[in-house]
Amino acid sequence: MKTNRLKPLCLAIGLTLTGSALAVDLDFSGSDIYMKFLDGDHRIVSSGSIDTASGADQGQFTELELHLTAKISRQVEAGARILSRSSGSYWSEFGGFADENTPIKAKNMKLRGAYIDLTPGYAWMDYARLGSSDWGMFDPFTVGKMRYIDRDNINGVYLRGPLPRQSSNYDLAWISLAQYLGPNFTTSDDSSTTGLRQNDGTYIAQFRVPVSGARVTASVQQTTDHDRSPDTTPYDQQAVHTRFKNQVMSLRGEGSPTNGFDLRGAYYYSKYYVDVSGGVQNWSNLLGADYNDDAWLLTADWQTPVQGFGVSMQLFNIGAGYVTAVGARRESDVLLTEGNEAAWYGWGDPKYIGGQAADFQQVPVTIRDNDFMDFDENPAESAIGWKGVTLLLKYEVANSPLSLELTHLDYNQNWQNWGGQQTVFDVINWAGATGPNFKQNSDRKTNIFVFKVNHVFQVAGGLDTSFKWKRVIDKDKGDITIATDDLETTDNGVVVSVGNQLFNDLYGSVSFGRYSRDITLGANQYNNDKDIISLRFAYNLTGFELGMLAQWINGTGDPQQTGTQIGVEQYRMKAFTKVIF
Repeated sequence: MKTNRLKPLCLAIGLTLTGSALAVDLDFSGSDIYMKFLDGDHRIVSSGSIDTASGADQGQFTELELHLTAKISRQVEAGARILSRSSGSYWSEFGGFADENTPIKAKNMKLRGAYIDLTPGYAWMDYARLGSSDWGMFDPFTVGKMRYIDRDNINGVYLRGPLPRQSSNYDLAWISLAQYLGPNFTTSDDSSTTGLRQNDGTYIAQFRVPVSGARVTASVQQTTDHDRSPDTTPYDQQAVHTRFKNQVMSLRGEGSPTNGFDLRGAYYYSKYYVDVSGGVQNWSNLLGADYNDDAWLLTADWQTPVQGFGVSMQLFNIGAGYVTAVGARRESDVLLTEGNEAAWYGWGDPKYIGGQAADFQQVPVTIRDNDFMDFDENPAESAIGWKGVTLLLKYEVANSPLSLELTHLDYNQNWQNWGGQQTVFDVINWAGATGPNFKQNSDRKTNIFVFKVNHVFQVAGGLDTSFKWKRVIDKDKGDITIATDDLETTDNGVVVSVGNQLFNDLYGSVSFGRYSRDITLGANQYNNDKDIISLRFAYNLTGFELGMLAQWINGTGDPQQTGTQIGVEQYRMKAFTKVIF
């Protein structure tokens, strides 16, 4: 990759005049121009953002992203991204006919990812970051990635250093609390006289220590949302009250008791407090009343004595009331299972006739973040309340990797009449199938089976072939005193793919998938079937990347469960180009 460096003369002269002789290296490498192209036969144009989640399947747009890194000295580095966040500005608007008062259309350059890195080399602290980060140095169950447009929107102060014990270290951080992460999707009572969200944040301390050949990590954190208390005497200090508070403690360990056997375990405990005097609505990403709960996972990986045969197993139990307000909302996958069938994501919404073209990720928060997402991206589903076991068998024979997943899910939300805790859990029952399943009555079980095999045939320069079969059986008796709400959904899917390096710079693949979803609700049955043909291309030159996915979906079904079968079909395409300089 070409690196562009600049030593500004004016800065050097200025530093010389003030008695300094520092030479500052400015590095712009990693900057890019990104273009996206959407096409589809639903002919939907979004005035907000050109992505599937916003409803668009038409249009083209361009974004410019400048990465700036300044090597100021051996101990000091600073950087930032400057992005033209223009995902609502179509090429057809001719650069000047858009609504320039709408930031997402105006092609304004916007500051993103500004940071200062310090490496002072102290015995007690070897690294500090001030400003933006994706906070991936912590655990998704504690402080996780919160992509909302950009991965590094969250700002804070981060310190890292060694501990007295060899190979031990600590992480300390204060992380500013995003204003939508509180109860009712806000961190303020929205009163002009008492609202106080600017200094709300999360404190977290994390420690890593080797213990008898294992690696142990512990963390403790507190997120606090303060508001101003009414004050009739403004000439002295103003008091504050706590609107909500969330504490999370974790203990994680991993090691290899014997050769070929790896063991990982994690335990998390959360405490949640909320001031309900202002009321908590049923449109909230957090709980409606005080509650404490926990979560734990135990994962084992065994490379057996049989050549090419490995076994992974995971036991997990995530409490229905486990709360981490700043946990991972997307781009993290906390469970071993592949999860539910993504090809049926959004079924019932016309723009999601084909579902999502990538597998689900499980995240440890009640409200997963699937906004600003295209159909080729991984959707997230909430794993709050999940408990069960996953067994994953892997075997390679004749240069053909095979895998079989067996997952059984039970749910901590299996209760009648909210389990007597309606004030706590009657807050997010609107979240749908990929949400936390907070319903008044539930008696649910899910079984997931996935088989995969891949093989490269040594013809035409190598044909990459794959086969996948997946079956998901979900049963929920709802109110156990009545039969009319008993719900059973069975998903079946078979996908066959063939790929080839067509030319030196061009790779292409084609796949065919057949999917069925059979729904039984009480005495009523709703059957849905669809075929998906997918065509993918990837073209690469030095510094340039082009990708494309086109899909044709055709089938019959009853998306709205009206009792009437209809034909469903869709064509959709996403292509992108990216040049990095």
